[in-house]
Amino acid sequence: MPLKFERLMDSIGKKILEALRENARISYSRLGKQVGLSTPAVTERIRKMEEAGIILGYQTRIRHQDPENSILAFVELNAPAEAYDRVKKKARELEEVLECHHVSGHTAFILKVRAVGISGLERVISGFSPFGRTRTSIVMSSSKSQE
Repeated sequence: MPLKFERLMDSIGKKILEALRENARISYSRLGKQVGLSTPAVTERIRKMEEAGIILGYQTRIRHQDPENSILAFVELNAPAEAYDRVKKKARELEEVLECHHVSGHTAFILKVRAVGISGLERVISGFSPFGRTRTSIVMSSSKSQE
């Protein structure tokens, strides 16, 4: 592990990350008070953590417009290697596809999809069917989610 990384991930660095995980919009002034640093010191520490690749970005989580009619599903796609680029392109084109992962194992891709109603999910699945065999699991409930 590089020395710079180790120095930034001391006890204060870990406290900064934990505070940012809880609230990425926390002010540097408030964050500094929480971790025992001045505002300029915490600002500089965060800048260095970003440069070192420890902090990769900040994220906004948005509640979907119609959670009552929204379906979350995981679609497994078994596609041949020559279709991989087209699968990735299709995943980027469809706003319903939240995540697209090329994986090892019994399938080639796992897609996380949020669609409006069964017909919306069916439309997404039919968009990937030409690339290979699909298998879909609809999420009944989630005990932990980043959405």
